[in-house]
Amino acid sequence: MTPPLSRAEAEVFERFHDAVFVRDMEGTIHFWNSASAALYGWPSHTALGANARTLLKCKHGCDAHSTADAQVLADGYWEGELSRLTGSGDRRLVNARWSLLKDAGGNPVGILETGYDISSAKDLERHLKASEYRYRNLFQAMAASFWELDFTAVGPKIRALLDAGVRDLEPYFLAHPEVVRDMMQSTRVLDLNDHSLRLFGRGDRNEMLGTIDRYWPDESIQVYARCVVKSLAGLPNNIEVTRLRTLEGNVFECLFTACFSKENLARGVILIGIIDLSELAAARHALEIMQTELAHVARISILGELSASITHEIKQPLTSISTYAQAALRWLKRPQPDLQEVENALLQIIGEAQRTDDVIGRIRAMALRRPAEETQVSLNEVVQDSLKFTDHELRKHSIRLTLDLTGALPPVRADRVLLQQVIVNLVMNAAQAMASANRSPRALTLRSDCPDGRQLRIEVLDSGPGIAPGLEDKVFQSFFTTKSTGMGMGLPICRSIIEAAGGQIRMANREDGQSGARVTVTLPGLAVSA
Repeated sequence: MTPPLSRAEAEVFERFHDAVFVRDMEGTIHFWNSASAALYGWPSHTALGANARTLLKCKHGCDAHSTADAQVLADGYWEGELSRLTGSGDRRLVNARWSLLKDAGGNPVGILETGYDISSAKDLERHLKASEYRYRNLFQAMAASFWELDFTAVGPKIRALLDAGVRDLEPYFLAHPEVVRDMMQSTRVLDLNDHSLRLFGRGDRNEMLGTIDRYWPDESIQVYARCVVKSLAGLPNNIEVTRLRTLEGNVFECLFTACFSKENLARGVILIGIIDLSELAAARHALEIMQTELAHVARISILGELSASITHEIKQPLTSISTYAQAALRWLKRPQPDLQEVENALLQIIGEAQRTDDVIGRIRAMALRRPAEETQVSLNEVVQDSLKFTDHELRKHSIRLTLDLTGALPPVRADRVLLQQVIVNLVMNAAQAMASANRSPRALTLRSDCPDGRQLRIEVLDSGPGIAPGLEDKVFQSFFTTKSTGMGMGLPICRSIIEAAGGQIRMANREDGQSGARVTVTLPGLAVSA
């Protein structure tokens, strides 16, 4: 028989938070505390005298119990997990510990069991393992580079800066890049996925572990600095395009993302993601080259259309040079040469030669194939320079030109030659539209103003037939044209030039009671410093 528990022992076991019960060697329950009743759902008056195996219906069956019984008899102690049935019919996973009870002669007379419910903990453990499994699969399977970084050594460095009186970290980091580099040398790679090995490394994972500063060129270290600032500010992430370096020393453009979850920050860990943008950058560069080529082709096409105007512009000064040269010869051949008149003629020749050089310079600038070169330019000056190309064309078609240019406009940031290309194209389109309509008067107005103090505007108004309904947007589509010999690239290229400069271009019919089209170009003005 199991020796009865003393009152003191029973009171102690009753106060336990763990379930405690005592059974004899045949399994009959002799003590059952309140925690056992709460865990298993059987009150003490039901449990006492009942067989523990029968009452609790251990899922592991007799074999598991027999093994445990043999171990507790041999060692005096056993511990393990048992799945037991409660009074409500639910299964509970219990962490149980058995201690062998003996009488005065050392003979086993019973077993004292303590236990606690681990069902929720096991469920949580399974959930965490499943979550970690999914995370690891995503971590490895994504076609992006993922890194886990340990920045625990950075914390003391930041605290030292704050203790030294540094309050605004971002400008301090800008002024002291060596401090940022030192922090990067204290940030270590904990883990990275296989794509990171392919993108940055040479196939050896261990080679890539260690400090991260070797992956950051000097031009990109402020990205790391901004990550520090944003994490301290409690922001969730930092996302920007930057450039990083592989172990082979190759620098490439990438989309960089750093995540600052509270859980990871508490552990001193940052997760970063890197997407290679090299192919995108190459495609963008190819597109820029193609746009440059198209703009060049369009300029050559415009110059072809303006060949008569160009010939006229060059012929005029050349004719003047010939006339002044002949006059100088006549003054020299006189019995008494008039050297003053000769000097005047030579000065006129120099002036006309300069005028010819200016014309050729404008044509050469327009014809050159070159990338865009943005500078601060005066919109009114661009308009006036552009009209030098079209003067003969306008006079040939008997078109009256009116300039209404607002003075003191702020400058714009754009490529001068490309803006000239836009103005020349718009003027030529208007002139050809009015000429084809065979109506008079033929009037062209160019206006410039800054209606809201920020956006500069150019308007080109003609007295032609206007735009057919529904074509207002189509005229800016590539290869769409209403001309029998047109390519349909002039206006689309104009739009790409203006949009690249941050502006807009629109075409519509005039709304002032007169027939004709109105093209409106808007460009952002630059603030003029006092």
